[in-house]
Parts: sequence; structure tokens; C-alpha cells
Amino acid sequence: MKQLIDKELTSILETSRQIEYKGIVLHLLNRTELDQVLQLELTVRANDLEKGIEKRNHFYDHAKIINPEYPAFKYTLSMKHKKKEIFDPAKVQKALPAEFQIWKNKSRVELEKEIKNPDSAITDDQAGKLRKALEKEIILSEEKINKVLENYHNYDVIITTFEQYTYYPALYYVMELEGKKTKASDTHLRKDVPNLLWFHDERPFSELRSNDRMSRIIQTFDRYCETVYIQEKEKQD
Repeated sequence: MKQLIDKELTSILETSRQIEYKGIVLHLLNRTELDQVLQLELTVRANDLEKGIEKRNHFYDHAKIINPEYPAFKYTLSMKHKKKEIFDPAKVQKALPAEFQIWKNKSRVELEKEIKNPDSAITDDQAGKLRKALEKEIILSEEKINKVLENYHNYDVIITTFEQYTYYPALYYVMELEGKKTKASDTHLRKDVPNLLWFHDERPFSELRSNDRMSRIIQTFDRYCETVYIQEKEKQD
């Protein structure tokens, strides 16, 4: 099922404008392309519900649909600091075991990757010591986590990734709502699936401010030789 949906999605996105940025792909969809994607999402959702599968986002494994309700007429890509913060005691208590498992598995994978890197100068003896040290840290961490969970009311516990300072590609965009009202929003983009932005800008080119005019050019023209932007004119009937 997933392969079939991905194949149909790829076919729909072939006609869309693609923007590549820091490892992500952003597709600018027109209304027709968006409707086709939403129909595909409806198919996936119906299939999941028929199997008794409840999800907040049934299309998560296929694509990130950013703005299905209103079109964006302006957007900006940038790198932003993404952090996770959980302060609520009940939520922290529930998430703590999973946080430990994620850290444990990630630490083992990253260590093996470092050891097996062809450019690494780590000897077999050093690799053994590093593995032993990590396993000792895992055991101590697990003991501490279990101790906290057994007497959770005696501890203040917070989960945060703030110190990791992980940066992710982010999208800032402005949508046109009903009655010519506008709404700005932003979201982090995903590297594992296509990111889909419904984009439509009818503002006359002559009425755009300088920055918006350049933004329109960058968003809709094809770029060559780093500084040359080209767009074929629409043929007159």
C-alpha cells in the first residue's frame, strides 16, 4: 500500500515546482495538485480507519502537507534551532522510559558509526574500552531512571533538548485568508518526506515592494549561473 501511494504521490509532484534547501525538498503546489494530494491522503486515511488504525496524521509516512486550507503567497526558508521541552510532571513521567530507550539506542549506533568510520584512528583496544564505558553509563542511567520512577514524587524532572542546539530547515509563510486577511505561520520541515506548500500569488508584479518582488522572482523563476533568473512568458492566445 505504501509503495503504491508513494508512486502516485511522485507522479502528482512531477509537475510541481521543487525547491531544495539544506537536505529538504519543498514542493510549491497549485490548487489542482493540492486537490490530488488531498484525495490521496483521504484514501490512506480511509484504509487505516477500515483496519481500525487511529492516527493524528494518516499521511505522515508519505509527505508533510503544510497548509491544506489556505494558499500561501509568500515564504522564506531558513535554519532554526529546534528544541523539545517537557515540564508537565505527568507528561515527563510518561515519557521518561521512552527517552531512555531513544538515548540508549542512539548512543550505541553513533559509537559504532564512529568506530567503523574509515577515517577513524580508533584501535580495536580503544574501541573495546569505548563500548565498555558506554555500557557502564547505560546501566547507571537505567538504574537512576528506575529509581526516579519508583519514587517520582520526590524528584523534579524536566526533559529538554535545549543544550543539543540542533538546527533544522524551517519555513516561514504568509497565507491569504477569506476577506483578503493574511496570517503568518512557521513550521519545521522534514528531510525524510516531501514538504508540500500550497502556493498562489495573484498580486500584480508592479505593486510588489522591492523585497517581495525579488522574493517572487526567486520563488517562480528558474536559476542559472548563480545570478541569472529565467521564466518563459505565457503564450498569448
